[in-house]
Amino acid sequence: MSKKCVIGKCALCGRENIQLMQSHIIPKLVYSRIKTYQNSRFRNYFDFNQLYQDGEKKPMLCHECEQYFSKYEVEFTNKFLDKYLDLNNQSLPPQYDGIQNYIISVAWRIVYDDLFIYNSFTDTYMRTTYELLEKRLRKYLNQLRTDNVVVFTADAPDETNGNQLKSFGEMILACEKAINYSTPESLENIETHIFTLKELGYSDELIKLFDAFILGYSFNSGDQKKYVVFSMYKGLVIATIFWNNKAIFIPSNIKELFKSMQRKNALKSSLKEEIDYTLEQIKKAYPKNQEILNSNNTREKLEERYKDAKRIR
Repeated sequence: MSKKCVIGKCALCGRENIQLMQSHIIPKLVYSRIKTYQNSRFRNYFDFNQLYQDGEKKPMLCHECEQYFSKYEVEFTNKFLDKYLDLNNQSLPPQYDGIQNYIISVAWRIVYDDLFIYNSFTDTYMRTTYELLEKRLRKYLNQLRTDNVVVFTADAPDETNGNQLKSFGEMILACEKAINYSTPESLENIETHIFTLKELGYSDELIKLFDAFILGYSFNSGDQKKYVVFSMYKGLVIATIFWNNKAIFIPSNIKELFKSMQRKNALKSSLKEEIDYTLEQIKKAYPKNQEILNSNNTREKLEERYKDAKRIR
């Protein structure tokens, strides 16, 4: 049965009334490196009956934008991920020029998904900052394009009302909008990092536990200084962080002040706290998931499904 065609607005280029692809949030090439069998399927650990054939997908991007992201995904897989896996997940290979573009392409998808599909951070003042981050990452990705796609953005100056009289305030806003639209995104206060779970201090036992998990979402620190979008798979933790310099942070002592100045260490600490929280949620969900596996012969059906399946890793 063919899948229903979805017509809508592309989240990246902004073109409307265009066919949307089933876009992976975490790239399909990552899922293919996680699969143990050719016919492996994935489950949402926190909604165990929800199955994915080859990863979570959403109607998000047009065909051209899918192809645009594909080049970053293939490059990342060939130049970094496969080399990392060849090292048995123990150390990181050298990072190639352009790896940042892959990281940002995934981070943008995650934060867009969080904001506009899951509708996260509703009725919180943090949402405005996340929306700003999404907008900046999208602008950066679009300005890198070398294809012939015309990008539409709500930030473009409105030239249809050029002859209408405007108040002084409206003219100031129009000027600011034009400046922001024409100024290239420099990613000021935005950084990308790649760590291993080992580097973050996790034991071999926990690294093995996480080996079959793929996750990605956004979170921020309590002091609002750090807004992080991260993904985690195969022992890798890949993060995009926005340092919100407008936030006011009053440290309680000199030690905390020193810690806040050590950006990379501060990020690693925040990531570890978040991953520890995720680990606690995994533990809480475990009994319920075992009940599901033990009901309706589910465990036996899974064993039968993979009994004669071809193992690929």
